[in-house]
Amino acid sequence: MYWDDVAYFVCLVEKQTLTACAEEMGVQHSTVARRIEHLEQTLGIDLFDRVGKRYALTIEGERLYHQAVVVKKEINIFQRMAIDQNALQGTVVISAPPVWANEILIPALAGFRQHFPDILVTLCGEVGMSNLHQREADIAIRTRRPTQEDLVIRTLGSTNYRFYAHDAYLNDTMPEHWQLIEFQANARVLLWSQALVKQHAYTIAFSTNDLYMACHAARQKTGIALLPDFLAHQYPELTALDPINKVILTDLEIDFSALACTTDGLLQPQHSNADQPVPLAQEYALYLVMHPDVRRSARVRAVADWLIATTTRLS
Repeated sequence: MYWDDVAYFVCLVEKQTLTACAEEMGVQHSTVARRIEHLEQTLGIDLFDRVGKRYALTIEGERLYHQAVVVKKEINIFQRMAIDQNALQGTVVISAPPVWANEILIPALAGFRQHFPDILVTLCGEVGMSNLHQREADIAIRTRRPTQEDLVIRTLGSTNYRFYAHDAYLNDTMPEHWQLIEFQANARVLLWSQALVKQHAYTIAFSTNDLYMACHAARQKTGIALLPDFLAHQYPELTALDPINKVILTDLEIDFSALACTTDGLLQPQHSNADQPVPLAQEYALYLVMHPDVRRSARVRAVADWLIATTTRLS
């Protein structure tokens, strides 16, 4: 039996659906289904009853669940105890948004290596939250504050996002004819763009889940793209639209001038604030996240201090 199967079992009990479990574990839903099937075959019992998309525990599954929670916890403790707490050597895995990792971390990596040549930094560019409890990453950099209370969370600063377009596009195109470049990978950014589309009746010229593609499309005069300043400022031909009602987002709530979600997935102003414009500039708080056990490792602390110093210099 694979011990990881126990973790999938516990997670599916808590999340109830393959999709929710897969999101929590950072895998495809087919992987969850395969691991659960393998565990059931190994044990020779059915752990779940499939009720539509939901997975309900069988009587046999209920008997095993609480013990599985204990086993999962003990395995995690065992793995963490195996970490060499004091050596400034070994691998530290960082999970970070791809563009932020490319533009902020990698340029500073050579300097870190000069001070800590025996620490190997493994950088995983990903938008989703890695499971720190399962040791998928030692440190995570995120624009959303995690909800788990047992994680160590530090605010690093903020990343400013604004709508950018090529100078020629703004000069040659009347505002009423502007078109937007949609970025799909970040839910809050996507809703923000949809809010502007809804309020000004703009059309979508191009849609992508890659921020570099969105930036390149803006540089090719395709339309207006929502970009972080640290990326857009590298290209002098890009100009930011004048900010309106700049706000700072420091938690999971979305409050774009009191916008309300409609049934078509777009946003529109509520009646009490119907005349308020959608903001054209916002700051997203940036968080450094670690598991409390892992932070005791000297090499993890060294990397965390480097991340903090790197971000502070940019503020």
